[in-house]
Amino acid sequence: MAWERRQDTRHAFFDGEIFAMTGASREHHLVCGNTFSALHAHLRGTHCEVYNNTMRVKVSETGMYTYPDIVAACADPQFEDAEVDTLLNPVLIIEVLSGSTEQYDRGAKSGRLG
Repeated sequence: MAWERRQDTRHAFFDGEIFAMTGASREHHLVCGNTFSALHAHLRGTHCEVYNNTMRVKVSETGMYTYPDIVAACADPQFEDAEVDTLLNPVLIIEVLSGSTEQYDRGAKSGRLG
């Protein structure tokens, strides 16, 4: 994690491998931004927090570290350490799929194989 925190780009960590996260299209950014905004407004006044794709999530079942497009935590968000940049207990994960990322997002990234 110390190495990742010093990088200019984000990386996913899975099964001992490091994967650089690539940029997204204009449409992807628009869908993510609009979805984040609507969810944030909907959850205003609740005990939930909504994070964008800069919040790392650790998938406890696989040990994978990844950056979902949008993630929410409620009541008592738990983090891996005092850096508060790796969420352990999301209640909602949203991925905006594209042709080039759908298989990965639905498979390995979601905790399932392929």
